Amino acid sequence: MNDNRAEIIDMFPEDHYQLDTNYRPDLRDVTSSARLFNFKRPVYMSYDVWDDCVDLKAANKESFDELAVLQRLRHVLFMAASVLQGRVDDLQYNFRIYRVPNTSTLDEQRRPEPVDLQLVAHKDEYNRPIITIQFPAK
Repeated sequence: MNDNRAEIIDMFPEDHYQLDTNYRPDLRDVTSSARLFNFKRPVYMSYDVWDDCVDLKAANKESFDELAVLQRLRHVLFMAASVLQGRVDDLQYNFRIYRVPNTSTLDEQRRPEPVDLQLVAHKDEYNRPIITIQFPAK
């Protein structure tokens, strides 16, 4: 009998796991998109950052197409990846992106504005390395 366990282990590396959403319900898993930017560990984004910087709402609160949302997510992840530069342990680093605010009205012209975010490379409660993208603490 052919044993495919080694292939299965390679397909799902140790550092890929789901965060217990009961532990941190304020985080959204963006790992699959982050892998495109060579993140080697799970990446989570606070829902506050998602709502403000990624999820794009029209003036009448309808969502834009998914491609526009994906492009905004890729922008945030690209900027976050640029601050890592190989460093992975116990890192807190602020970085800036430009995003179009969701709070604009129809009368206002939507202009990109700077927003500061924070990348935190740390270990979760089970001592597993993860990355969190959030707003800096005030």
